[in-house]
Amino acid sequence: MPVYEYVCTTCSHKFDKIQPMGATQAECPHCEQPARKAISLFTATATSEDGLPMPVTGIGGGGCCGGGCGCGV
Repeated sequence: MPVYEYVCTTCSHKFDKIQPMGATQAECPHCEQPARKAISLFTATATSEDGLPMPVTGIGGGGCCGGGCGCGV
């Protein structure tokens, strides 16, 4: 099962939870009120020759201003 990020609609607490793919909400562990899925972002990194992490650059996102439509050029 995937891990989803949630934000509580009552107290704004952010948390992660393992949920089935069809789940749309979860109970907030802080206030026990309904929470909704948040949009998750991740950071891609690469490793240099000396083993140190370095950011990945030059990857187009494909969306508007991500290189896919040409408006960010």
